[in-house]
Amino acid sequence: MPAPYTSLLESPPARSPYGFGCKVWIAYQLEKHYLGGIHFVWFAKELNPLSNGDSSNPLIIYTDFDRAVKKRDLNHPKLKDFKARLLEVIARRVKPKDPSGARALRREVLSAPIEAYRPQLWRIDLSKIAANRVRTDQSSSGWDEQYVADLAESEFEIIVE
Repeated sequence: MPAPYTSLLESPPARSPYGFGCKVWIAYQLEKHYLGGIHFVWFAKELNPLSNGDSSNPLIIYTDFDRAVKKRDLNHPKLKDFKARLLEVIARRVKPKDPSGARALRREVLSAPIEAYRPQLWRIDLSKIAANRVRTDQSSSGWDEQYVADLAESEFEIIVE
């Protein structure tokens, strides 16, 4: 027996309890294996927040990296910038504790094939993250962008890789 008629519009969903961010595979590996499994991620509460600039839109960031990797564009500005930021993280977070490990990681980043920069879309479960862990102090006014500096593996899932 079919269920009684219920309007499709009776209870539209509230805003999603998730945030969305884009990471690059090699950064995920660095955080997982060398930074204690603690992840740093910028995210938005929408996958495609139109109020944001392209530099803070997870969907556009994913598309930019995906195209650069598929076209093997080693000189893509976003790839170059990201590689420089990875080297900064290694110098700041790994080198003080493990100088020889930092040198090895630096070599790996500099010689990594372009496929190591393939993007990942992350879905972050905001219900698992205390509000005081979410930061907006470096966000552009009016944009949907925030970050978490201590995201655990259990608080997100990779939804596209």
